[in-house]
Amino acid sequence: MLGHLSERAALVPLSVGRTVTAKIVRGFSNGWMLLRHARADDVAYFSVPGQLGAWMLLPAIVALRLRGVEAWFHHHSFRSINRGPLKVMRALVACAGSRQNHILLSDVMRDRFAAMYLSSPQRRAYTLSNTCLFPPDTQIRPVARPERPCTLGHLSVLTRAKGVFYLIDLFDTLVAQVPGIRLILAGPVCDQELAHAITAAAARHPDAFEYRGMIGGKEKADFYRDIDLFVLPTTLVDEAEPLVMIEAYAQGVDVFASATGCIPDRLRDPACTLTLDRTKDAAMISSAATAMPTGWMALRNACHTHVVQLAATNAFQGHLLLTEICAKQSSSLMMSAMKMATR
Repeated sequence: MLGHLSERAALVPLSVGRTVTAKIVRGFSNGWMLLRHARADDVAYFSVPGQLGAWMLLPAIVALRLRGVEAWFHHHSFRSINRGPLKVMRALVACAGSRQNHILLSDVMRDRFAAMYLSSPQRRAYTLSNTCLFPPDTQIRPVARPERPCTLGHLSVLTRAKGVFYLIDLFDTLVAQVPGIRLILAGPVCDQELAHAITAAAARHPDAFEYRGMIGGKEKADFYRDIDLFVLPTTLVDEAEPLVMIEAYAQGVDVFASATGCIPDRLRDPACTLTLDRTKDAAMISSAATAMPTGWMALRNACHTHVVQLAATNAFQGHLLLTEICAKQSSSLMMSAMKMATR
């Protein structure tokens, strides 16, 4: 967002600190600075944290309200909806006054947030997909499918909430149903119990299970090249619009994912929604794996068409929103940008 906004306005980024103590200090010092120096023709942009850090934004929000500054709040977490209504979000909305705007990641996320928190028509909500900030590479490359068994993949910060334990159990079931099926896991893992489960799965299926650790750059490109189906059984309360889905589609890889956050709005096919019932999900993926050798190119083209449509629609929405943020401002606009370093 800083990059996009800097093309349209002068920016003044304000740090909110990394440690708890720093966040508290910065919360009040930012509020005092804005109270003294903010002008009514400024615009404030906040990246709202999904958890308790939002409390530290309130002094700045009150200061901006007193100075008559328009504020834009960008929400990247579904927690305020899944666990809502939250006291901290109600407080944020109450403190922001009439010149507040909220940016959500999908139309459904926008509508649910607005229904829960924005009772006044003066409190506006907009949609800005992550595909606007991280546009996918939509240039599909015609290649023949490698001679390999159907290979599943999962890439994330590996946690219980991301569904990795469930995925391992699901793969155990699939191994008995689909001859030769493989699974590649990638991403960092800090949970020792989960790390042991990954090691045990690799031992049970030495020729079918692979853990690649934390990857990036060429390693990430190789990961998507080496898989046929991406599986994301997440139940993370903050999960909103996972970029890995967009990356997978851009590489011609179909996605099976749970109906969490904005995922239903981004899935290519509702039939690819995971139920988190192991028997049903195994049957669904088994059917897709069986059809893979003959249907691979058609599926690859369908994924490419889907991501091209997503990128085009969301790029248009993004252009309209960024124009809206800066529409009423002069060339001397001063943007007060506040971003949470951590949740």
